[in-house]
Amino acid sequence: MADQRNGYIELEGLDQLKRNLEQADKSVVEATMKGLSKVGMKIIADAQKNLRQNTSVVTGLLRASGHVMREGLNLVIGFFDTTNRNAGYALYVEFGRRAGKMPPPDELAAWAYKKYHLKDWRVARAMGCAYAKRIAREGTQPHAFFVPAINKNTKGANVGTLITEEVAKILRNNTARMAMQAREIRNTPVTR
Repeated sequence: MADQRNGYIELEGLDQLKRNLEQADKSVVEATMKGLSKVGMKIIADAQKNLRQNTSVVTGLLRASGHVMREGLNLVIGFFDTTNRNAGYALYVEFGRRAGKMPPPDELAAWAYKKYHLKDWRVARAMGCAYAKRIAREGTQPHAFFVPAINKNTKGANVGTLITEEVAKILRNNTARMAMQAREIRNTPVTR
């Protein structure tokens, strides 16, 4: 429908086309974040695979603590202690632990209970204390699992390819929708 207010003509459907153009920027940002999230999920999956390969999985809590979280336009990828039980040690597995400070014996008791298939919690506690003292005395060796996964998935075209694929999907959809709306506007009769 033609609108002659204030000396201009507004075609029916043009407002929707403008909204779609404004939305295109937001959708490209969302597509970019979706592509980055896919990279994050690949990093987590490869890190979990690395944990299994370097025999660092006993209870499965560390492996299960891998997450990709979006906070606005920030993407946080990592292994997080979400249960407050035994998963806050990702840094110690990744980089090892220097001698000097004793880790929590109770967490090591839970680890020993599962690793050695113990039936008596008292034995697990004794083992946890013994392991904690040994770690305080000797430290632990690093078992890198996360950094290699990051390196694998951020080198080359991996990140760019996933982002480009997601943005291309959005642009194809937006272009098709806008072309259809432009045809509708072109076919709308203009009256004065």
